[in-house]
Amino acid sequence: MIGAFVDGLTQFFLPTHLLAVVALGLLAGQDAKRFPVAAVAAYAFGLAAGSVLIAAAVREQNTGPVLLAVAALAGIAVAIARPVPRAVQALSACLTGGAVALNTPPQAITIPSAVAAQTGAAIAAFAMLTIVVMIGMRARGAWHRIGLRVVGSWIAASAVLVLALRLAR
Repeated sequence: MIGAFVDGLTQFFLPTHLLAVVALGLLAGQDAKRFPVAAVAAYAFGLAAGSVLIAAAVREQNTGPVLLAVAALAGIAVAIARPVPRAVQALSACLTGGAVALNTPPQAITIPSAVAAQTGAAIAAFAMLTIVVMIGMRARGAWHRIGLRVVGSWIAASAVLVLALRLAR
């Protein structure tokens, strides 16, 4: 059971997931004076909804392009450094959370192991978003903000390149 939980933790750390979650976290924390509870709660709701869909035996969906598109758009918004409405942040957070959960189906044989693996993946995804939001909120100096904009532009460029390669096939 513990092994399945750890497998779920490590299953989250795919480049597609990391691009989307880091871009979303930087976007939510970029101009936040207080912790962006709405975006983080929407992300948790998306994770829970996607996990329930996986448990309901919804067949595996190819949500990689959705994650890449969200990563590209969020990365562009971070690079532009203009405030994004909270409703847009919450909607993209919910979409990202659901897509991450649907893109990490557990590879376990038994139901308890599958639940443990899905729980581990959800905890890793939630912790990663929270950490990146806190990093984005703490960046107050001019050089810090420029660094965040550079990271946002790299995420956007990487996501667009990978998305273009996937669509060209």
